Amino acid sequence: MKYDVVGIGNALVDIQVQVEDSFIEEVGIQKGAMTLFEYAQQQDLLQKLEGKTRNICSGGSAANTIHGLGAAGIKSYYMGKVANDDFGLHYTQDMANCLVGFPGPDGETSGTGTSVVLITPDAQRTMVTNLGISAKLNENNVDETIIKGAKYVYVEGYLFTGEDTRNAAVQFARTAKKLGIPVAFTLSDAFVVNNFRKEIMDFVQWDVDILFCNEVEGLALSEKNNSKDAFDFISGIANTLFFTIGKEGAWGKRNGEEKIAVNSFPVHAIDTTGAGDLFAAGGLYGLLHNKTLKECCILGTYFASRVITHLGARLPTHTDHNIKKILDMYQSETGQGNKT
Repeated sequence: MKYDVVGIGNALVDIQVQVEDSFIEEVGIQKGAMTLFEYAQQQDLLQKLEGKTRNICSGGSAANTIHGLGAAGIKSYYMGKVANDDFGLHYTQDMANCLVGFPGPDGETSGTGTSVVLITPDAQRTMVTNLGISAKLNENNVDETIIKGAKYVYVEGYLFTGEDTRNAAVQFARTAKKLGIPVAFTLSDAFVVNNFRKEIMDFVQWDVDILFCNEVEGLALSEKNNSKDAFDFISGIANTLFFTIGKEGAWGKRNGEEKIAVNSFPVHAIDTTGAGDLFAAGGLYGLLHNKTLKECCILGTYFASRVITHLGARLPTHTDHNIKKILDMYQSETGQGNKT
């Protein structure tokens, strides 16, 4: 079977808990970012959350994007590792429910990666992640027969936190480039950029065709002091750039074209987990339908606006996928046209 989009990343199950800002301060982690914990550390954190309601759902940066594309009817495949345990089986079934191709559980009977997602009253998400078996993803898991025939491939920045997973990301991208398939990449988190900036800069300059990032990640990558300068710097090294700016919407630029800007869709945010991931899904959805860069940005902000209205990083099943309706909705809800 041929897939329109093939993604690769850490396959994680999210354990979502709503907390007060004081809890983030108490445990001493950076709000709004991802922090890597060993298994025992993560278990200690979960003990502190005993008695609070937990929402369990499948996650992972690139997985959320690929799942969103699958929910929108795009033939998609995701390369990631889960164990043959309850979390791994849950994850596999979730992908199957959305008709997303997935290799299924590994032979190991425990160790599916998990991310404790702490959601504060301002809808911000703070992630405490134990990668588990997902950290064992390596070059041998990159299957050229699955990549072949894709229209785009998609890589997450979190893979750069480990040597094996980083090698898998580079192998995956270079396999796609060899086959003439455009490579899309998301920076994923400022934590990743701050710790692996050189490796990521090399990857963006040599292996990436389409880059997705938010303004915090963009500031980290560019080492600039404001979002405008960060955008200008990154658009100079990225062939196509999608740059989200939170409630303000998004900017975009393609080589040889003018910078474009779109507004966000007005919604009440419950949980911002997956907002950037689903923006990428909307952007790729537009590219797959040969839409203009501005229309792709609008579709990205639409998908992002829908995922933040509920708990979890997966696109609600009732989300509209009719592009004309979405573009018309953008004009009516924001008061802005969709012409460049």
